[in-house]
Amino acid sequence: MTLEKLKQYNGKNNQKAYIAYKGNIYDVTNSPLWKNGTHQNMHEAGVDLTNVLANAPHGEEVFGKFEIVDTLDEEDENDRNNVSTIDWVQWYRKYHPHPMLVHFPIALHLFASGLDLIFLFQPSASFATAVFYTFFVSTVMGIFTMFSGILSWWINYQLALNHILVKKLIFSVTTLILGIIGIIIYLNDPGVVYLTTLPSIFYHGIIFLTGITVIILGYYGGKLTWPNSTEDTRKDIKDDTIDDSKEEMKKETISPTMKEMNIPFQSVISKSPVSLPQNEEVNIDGKSHSISILIGGAAGTGIKTLENILSAAFKRSGYFVFSTKEYMSRVRGGSNTTLLRISDRPIIAPCWYVDLFIALDTPALSHVQERLTEDSVVLADENVEHEQIQITSIPMNHTAKELGSKNYVNSYAAGVLFGILNLASQPLSGSISRLFDEEDLQGNERAMEAGLTYGNNLETFPSLQLPKTLFDSADSMHLMDGSSASGFGFLAGGCNMITAYPMSPSTGVLNFMASMSNEFTLLVEQSEDEIASLNMVLGGWYGGARAMTSTSGGGFALMSEAISLSGMSETPAVVYLAQRPGPATGLPTRTEQGDLNLAIYSGHGYFGRIVLAPGDLQECIDYGYLAFELSDRYQMPVIYMSDQYLADSLSLLKTVDFEAYEQRRYIQPTDASYDRYRLSDTGISARGVPGVGEGIVVTTSDEHDERGQITESYHVREKMVQKRQKKIELSISEAFAPKVYGEGEIAIIGWGSTKGAIMEAINALDDPRLFHVHFSWVHPLNLEHLAFLKQTSLNIVIENNVTGEFAAILKSHDIKIDHRILQSNGFSFFTDRLKEVLEKVLEETT
Repeated sequence: MTLEKLKQYNGKNNQKAYIAYKGNIYDVTNSPLWKNGTHQNMHEAGVDLTNVLANAPHGEEVFGKFEIVDTLDEEDENDRNNVSTIDWVQWYRKYHPHPMLVHFPIALHLFASGLDLIFLFQPSASFATAVFYTFFVSTVMGIFTMFSGILSWWINYQLALNHILVKKLIFSVTTLILGIIGIIIYLNDPGVVYLTTLPSIFYHGIIFLTGITVIILGYYGGKLTWPNSTEDTRKDIKDDTIDDSKEEMKKETISPTMKEMNIPFQSVISKSPVSLPQNEEVNIDGKSHSISILIGGAAGTGIKTLENILSAAFKRSGYFVFSTKEYMSRVRGGSNTTLLRISDRPIIAPCWYVDLFIALDTPALSHVQERLTEDSVVLADENVEHEQIQITSIPMNHTAKELGSKNYVNSYAAGVLFGILNLASQPLSGSISRLFDEEDLQGNERAMEAGLTYGNNLETFPSLQLPKTLFDSADSMHLMDGSSASGFGFLAGGCNMITAYPMSPSTGVLNFMASMSNEFTLLVEQSEDEIASLNMVLGGWYGGARAMTSTSGGGFALMSEAISLSGMSETPAVVYLAQRPGPATGLPTRTEQGDLNLAIYSGHGYFGRIVLAPGDLQECIDYGYLAFELSDRYQMPVIYMSDQYLADSLSLLKTVDFEAYEQRRYIQPTDASYDRYRLSDTGISARGVPGVGEGIVVTTSDEHDERGQITESYHVREKMVQKRQKKIELSISEAFAPKVYGEGEIAIIGWGSTKGAIMEAINALDDPRLFHVHFSWVHPLNLEHLAFLKQTSLNIVIENNVTGEFAAILKSHDIKIDHRILQSNGFSFFTDRLKEVLEKVLEETT
């Protein structure tokens, strides 16, 4: 590669970031220290850094972490070797006097302020003299510091401005001017310090004010030297899973398409119903070879960190990955677990029994004991003991402390695991390098290497034979959780406003949307409560926005009146309802499908609403988009149902073509004769927005006439009830049919997040009589779509609640329900346990 070609890879505008060193070209795109192609605000990607490294605080060993993607052409390398650098510039970069000088004026100005404060309480000549001379020396030193700073600005930044440098220049000049004024005041009359005249007030004020300005200068100097704090870096890169979904998908698909969409208003409802683009379904047919790994420990011990490291590393190693978690409602303590499954084929559900358990503390063993089999391998620290469980002890805590920090335990455990599985270290190293900042990176890498060595020397475990990798880790697959996938769907649907009150497990969507607010025109508002949040949503739609709120069961109960307001005023609204076990607070961090009746029947009076419940990542995106399109089309609330399991689980998703999601806008410019609720054949009136046209857009929570004026005429009431009924009938006629997988005589029926477990269980049973019926559009149902269920020999409904809420709905539509498989223990369905239950049910009923 030539130097000219190398310049194109500068990390800007979604380009990769490459740098050259000693003839090799390295890819630093994914390094948090080369964000946007800039390193420490000093070096840019797309150049040869061979002559620069000598002045860096690190050696060439750092290049070992990066992939060599090409070599530099010989001519360009020779040119680089022949470049002569000005000696004094090299000297300046090596010794960098500015950071050394800058401490003196800062310290002296602060010291002068402190002395002057003492002088004001205990006036004496010695203090007055000390204050002045300290202030004088700090001001003079400030001149030399400014000069060295300007040199650094020229040498390192070529006098280029950014917001930090502008602020440093402003405060530097201000400090210098104030210093000169203070010196002049004192030299003109040293006795001024004892007076209460205006010059005296100016003098003492300047002393204190320069103390403040140098603190600000020090702050911005630190921001320039260390552009990302540990917290900022972690926030930027988070874990490798969300980094994959947000950064890669955002760069490759969303940003260049959705930001440039020019969506025209449509004055009348489209004749064609809303449709979804054709996306490839996850294919789990055939036998798969998977290994299940469970990680257990107290909250705060780093389970999430270990999950992030391993899930990304396994994906890079060429395996399909699925992970889910169960955790207690506490910040520290308790017993939490995270399950990872790796396979040679797509996997979309958890399993109960595990092949390998990594116990980070003793209580974790008792917590998961019933999930262990005779073949399960248990890894734990040397201090962990259990009378009934055979443990392979590894020196996790001891080694981590020897390496410098107990926090290295997770990287050490990951290394041991990769060593046991005999996997290459590069994917694991890459995962760790993306998760930790430079301060923590070296220690964690040493811990990983120590773990690899230890794991390689352990005995071979027959039950931990890895499947053959079947897909290229560089394929366009992204690790993503359900919250992020739902958020991408909402953005695809044109969401530009979210107001919500945080409530587990719905907060993941609120956080995701907030993180995307700088990329899109998106208003994010944390409301004072759930009642206010949905009313804000209605106000947003009334003003022309596409707005939504997120909540869980308890919060949704508070929204009941606003749901009715949406129905009466025919104002669109989208509600993300992430379910958890109730009633009341219930189990706030667990999962359940217990809010279906709440979603369908909440709100007083009779009005239309649509309830959607996606079952996997692709459906999260599809139905997130669909929620906004349907709500806008029918002018009624759409409730999008998820749950803790689906929201928090990670799996792989192919890159999505967001250009395929067509956004429509059902807004009509109004004229003076505009009637908001004009009667129509479909029941849908043209929706105007205040300020778009000359008409007045009248809306109310009372019964109203076509204009929107309050009425108590029973004739008008009957017409408006029929109008709203027509919209319900239209939504039923355009409802999506359930997805049917396979053919047979026994229907295994599920809705929402049960999809993955049911699909895997049926696949494992390999019974030709079974076929899967999955509902993601759960209300209202089109009876024509249910007719085939009357022809089956057996209908078995599987849902995660205690009463079988969806089964009852099907039964109300004259669908025979032969058996219900229900649970309400806070867990999701596990594919291996569900297979056992299904086998038993089939034996008893056939």
